[in-house]
Amino acid sequence: MRALQIILGVVLVGGLIATVWFMLTAPTTPPAPAPKAVPVETAPLRTDIPPPETIVFDNKYGKSTFTHKLHYERVNGDCTVCHTKIFPQSRAPINYGKALHRAAEAEGTACASCHRVGGTSFAADSHCVKCHEPKQ
Repeated sequence: MRALQIILGVVLVGGLIATVWFMLTAPTTPPAPAPKAVPVETAPLRTDIPPPETIVFDNKYGKSTFTHKLHYERVNGDCTVCHTKIFPQSRAPINYGKALHRAAEAEGTACASCHRVGGTSFAADSHCVKCHEPKQ
């Protein structure tokens, strides 16, 4: 019985030493920096021209067609609901990739200003085909 206790003690102490050694010698990589917003030139709000009916964003998750006319009608033509607080008046990419969906939802930015849990419209999570065309 005493021999079993000694063997068990040696195994436990050896395991503890090995764990500490691996933790101290394991290569560490610093966390990747958060994606930085790309500054875009924004124009002053233009209300003298009609808004486009749709805006198409090409991306690797399936082309997204933003129904600008539908959103414009939902806010009763009040462009200031979105511009320039949420979106600049620009056709520059909004850089809203898969990893950024969750970050945008947490911060209430970009499409997730409204399209998030608790937002004014459906949450983007698990509703991919509402915005993205299925890949062929």
